[in-house]
Amino acid sequence: MKEYFRHIRKFWNVVLGDHNEFSLESRIFHTISAVALITLLIQGTLYLYNALYPMGIITLFILVLQSGLYYLSRFKNKLTLAISISAIEINITTAIGYFFNSGITGGSLLLFSVSLFLVILVVPKKQWLLWFLVNFGTVCTIVACEYLQPQIIQNHHTSRQALFLDMMLCYCVVVSLLYVCTIQIRKSFYKQKLIIDDKALRLQLLNDEKDKLFSIISHDLTSPLAAVKQYLNLLGQVSLDPDERSMIEQDLIKSVDNAQDLLSNLLQWAKSQMQNANLSITDLNLKEQLISTVEMFRQIALNKAIELDVSIDNNIIVTADKNMLQLVIRNLLNNAIKFTHKNGRIELRAILKNKECIISIKDNGIGIPLERQSKIFSLNVESTYGTINEKGTGLGLNMSKEYTQLQGGNIWFTSQNKKGSTFYLSLPAK
Repeated sequence: MKEYFRHIRKFWNVVLGDHNEFSLESRIFHTISAVALITLLIQGTLYLYNALYPMGIITLFILVLQSGLYYLSRFKNKLTLAISISAIEINITTAIGYFFNSGITGGSLLLFSVSLFLVILVVPKKQWLLWFLVNFGTVCTIVACEYLQPQIIQNHHTSRQALFLDMMLCYCVVVSLLYVCTIQIRKSFYKQKLIIDDKALRLQLLNDEKDKLFSIISHDLTSPLAAVKQYLNLLGQVSLDPDERSMIEQDLIKSVDNAQDLLSNLLQWAKSQMQNANLSITDLNLKEQLISTVEMFRQIALNKAIELDVSIDNNIIVTADKNMLQLVIRNLLNNAIKFTHKNGRIELRAILKNKECIISIKDNGIGIPLERQSKIFSLNVESTYGTINEKGTGLGLNMSKEYTQLQGGNIWFTSQNKKGSTFYLSLPAK
């Protein structure tokens, strides 16, 4: 049964036209045409069956005309022309039907009402008043004609049964058209609302990122520059002994290094945003790709007397972007060293599991407080200082998560406050 309904929905979508190719007005017009064609076929058949030949002929004529208008819009993409002809046709044929179908006691006025609603749905805004006046003027004219010349109205209902059948059929036509068109409008409204809400959320996230980036730039870049300026001013005013000068210069080097790290991450992030993070996914030998990065951070770790223990199998092949992979590992190792005390230990491991490579970087540092853990990968987390006051940028983990997901991987962590953290990185592997 589900398969049957699925085929019906698929066929109906073909009749209306794909929403990516056709406007809402086009789909509504196609909906009106489809319902009208089915109804006209049934109505015309019933008119002829009940010997209401004038109404039957008029109905079948409308059926042929509306089929052509549907074809014009659906397959020739001439919606405006199809709507204009259709609006004229509706008013003329309904007016003719009024005289052949019991006049004011028939269902023609009900059809006039719904036809105005349907026309307003699909015509351009500037034509709304025009078609209202046409509809209103037509109805007033034919009603006045009947009032003044009642003999011109023909009543072809041969029995009470035929009258009831005609009125119920008219009601079904009106209700069906109103229902289907209203559903189309509501569905389109909700779809547009979802799109707008999604864009609003994305805009809010971008705005938050912008505020965070400006905050980082204004504070973390101006601070080292101000320190350098202060030191230069101090040199011209005060005589410093070698020990004092050495201590200040070491602090300045750390500040400049932090600023350089920040600029590097900012440039990488900006590059990925402008180029939409173009990937170059290839098969990489993990150990070969990380040798230079590991050796660089081994030297950095030695400056804090931290042991960096690395264990990566020679045969692990991952599917990743070389530059993104190295950037993620650099950020994770940099954080591990920054938040580990002197004489600490960091372990870098890589194992294969279910066609995935799981890379772990474990430290016995200060850990991550519980209240910060939920925001650790976002730009909303405040940057913190390392164990010897190394300054973070607040960008590294956010970029690491983004780059990992772009490569089809995942990143997560476990942490205990004041006991250390372990960050895990999973990537597709051969």
